[in-house]
Amino acid sequence: MGKDMTERAEFSEKTRILVAQRAGYRCSYPNCGKLTVGPDKDPSKAVDTGIAAHIYSAALSGKGPRGTGDLRKSELESPENCIWLCAHHASLIDKRQGENYPATLLHSYKTLHETRVAHELSGIVTPCGWIERVVIASSPLFSGKHEISLAKLNLFVGKNSVGKTALCEWIASAGNPTHLERWEKVYPANRNRLSTEVHYFFPDQHCIAVDFLSDYCPSYKLDGELTFVSTNPLKIILPKPIRFGYEDVPDDLALVANALRLHRYEVKALCDDLGNNSDFFKGAWFEESEEGVYLHVKVVACNRIQTTLMRALASSEIEQLLMELGMIAANKQSAVGPSLFILDANYWWIDTGWLKHYAKLLGSPTCRFQTIVSTVSTKLDFDEVTWTGWKVIHFEGQPPNVVICS
Repeated sequence: MGKDMTERAEFSEKTRILVAQRAGYRCSYPNCGKLTVGPDKDPSKAVDTGIAAHIYSAALSGKGPRGTGDLRKSELESPENCIWLCAHHASLIDKRQGENYPATLLHSYKTLHETRVAHELSGIVTPCGWIERVVIASSPLFSGKHEISLAKLNLFVGKNSVGKTALCEWIASAGNPTHLERWEKVYPANRNRLSTEVHYFFPDQHCIAVDFLSDYCPSYKLDGELTFVSTNPLKIILPKPIRFGYEDVPDDLALVANALRLHRYEVKALCDDLGNNSDFFKGAWFEESEEGVYLHVKVVACNRIQTTLMRALASSEIEQLLMELGMIAANKQSAVGPSLFILDANYWWIDTGWLKHYAKLLGSPTCRFQTIVSTVSTKLDFDEVTWTGWKVIHFEGQPPNVVICS
């Protein structure tokens, strides 16, 4: 016998109150923030106009807006499937079966709004900015114009050599032109076809446009006005791998600073704070001697804390160290502007378990920045990955005709 077409997954009052409180009783739709609770004419009552809206549909038949996503009834009734909205935006997201508001986008709205509320609750009065979308107006890699809406957690998936690394660098170049240097050297004949835009809120909507249409340097525009250099508040961390050489005097501080694209002073400060923000690393510091500058780290191993040199760590442990230092930097920078943390697939091995684990951390309101992870893995459970909060963006085809779709 089929499912009852009228059977629904409904939120309990406890879930409704929890989601409303986490939203600060304000609408989670971007740039709305309408207050949904206040005093009633009766001094013994309060007015509550908010809507606990379903992300995936309440209709177990799957006929409702956005369907059920193959979720169980208990999952459809959980707080993770609920977003707090004003009446207007609750109605808006369900029009035309929710085709303009997919579940991944609503998950993003919810997470970003909770992040802003947590930001305010912590006493930080700086507006919590975020990157709304990226536009590839033209490029030598992708077919036509592409517009990519960014969530809190974004996953770029595609084969090698389809432009994932290039797109990460182009996005990062909105905050720092050094990310275009590789493009200038490797693709000099094609760089003049590159034109990108990054649209962000801080707190109003802005656009930083970058193009390489000139023969010798990129140009920048902020909200349509030529600025020549990057003048926007975007803070972007895009670590690159550490490659140990055979230098006469080793300098781990320079290696880490170069990998994170940060100043040496900033790296030292991040290492001082590492023990307070990591489950695996309990401390890190640099020591200088006649032999060179070496990074010492305290690592949790076999329920013990061991001190070792960074150079003695496994390559995966060095990757994790860079990742955690980058995450701390991105979170600190998010206090003063929109912040984005990017992990490129060429250097990090990503699987479903990794994505599920870090979705809890990177998607939480305590992490005020957005994240992009790119991977070549084809063995991901995309249903599970999407449910944990990642927006999956696929790269298909071969340059110069790669298509980006989500």
